[in-house]
Amino acid sequence: MLDEDMGILCHGGDNGDEFTVAHLACRGRNKLELCLLHHLPSSGIPMEWSLYKLQISPDMKNDLSSWRTDVVLPIGTSLCWVDYYQGMLLVDVLAVGIEISPNHQHLHGIRLPAQALKSRRLYNDVGEPDPFRHVGVTDSGIIKLVCVFADNHPPDADDDFKIITWTLVDINKSTWIKDVDTIMGADEFFGLYSSAAHSCLPRVKPTFPVMSLVDPDVICFLLIKKEDCNRTCWIVEVNMRSKVLLSSALYIHEEEEEGHPSEKDSIRSFFGHYFIPTKFSSYLSKDAITR
Repeated sequence: MLDEDMGILCHGGDNGDEFTVAHLACRGRNKLELCLLHHLPSSGIPMEWSLYKLQISPDMKNDLSSWRTDVVLPIGTSLCWVDYYQGMLLVDVLAVGIEISPNHQHLHGIRLPAQALKSRRLYNDVGEPDPFRHVGVTDSGIIKLVCVFADNHPPDADDDFKIITWTLVDINKSTWIKDVDTIMGADEFFGLYSSAAHSCLPRVKPTFPVMSLVDPDVICFLLIKKEDCNRTCWIVEVNMRSKVLLSSALYIHEEEEEGHPSEKDSIRSFFGHYFIPTKFSSYLSKDAITR
């Protein structure tokens, strides 16, 4: 079943304080309900939740019965619910409820590239992020899929992987193009450690890829030493096109600075998946931050 996930879309206004909150849920087989809350202070309209049933196109190729939402992204005037192993559900949340034209589709399904569809999800715990895939959107609207594939078995081997990215070049036709100039295998990735500044980095499979909001060729990864009981994490920034390791940094646990954590605090330990690029803070005024 489709995970019930909520997204937020900031869409400006004169003071940059308008936003929409959306909740998408599957009710039965191939039945989608969208719950919306618009915050439009300049209109004087009170905030109230509205419920809509979305019409699903007969040519929808995404299987909603097995859908699992990994992330919700803002794209233009739409919110996009993404399943890293199926595709994307793009909903024009600002147009829902407005009669635009009889043939206007508020919901648009996008399938992943064929190669990405061949792999199955390895981590099935609800609420846990997938460590090997990422869909991101840059400031300029470029949409990319990043996959870290295991070339052979076992799938968690650290010395046998390939990083491949695709760009969504036509959102209406669901057309992806593989970025052949940015493909990188394990030998090439570990070869980036050659300089003295990066020689201490662990030779482990890169996980939790995050694309830069500015440069779609730049991706951040986490290198997590699994044999380390403290789960030591390195953050590395790689330009996949020029094949350059731009920066690296050791993640310092808060408890390491304040002493040994209690058992209760250990439950909230960092596991490497809370780095989420966002422009949300740009909608907050300086006065709002200080209040």
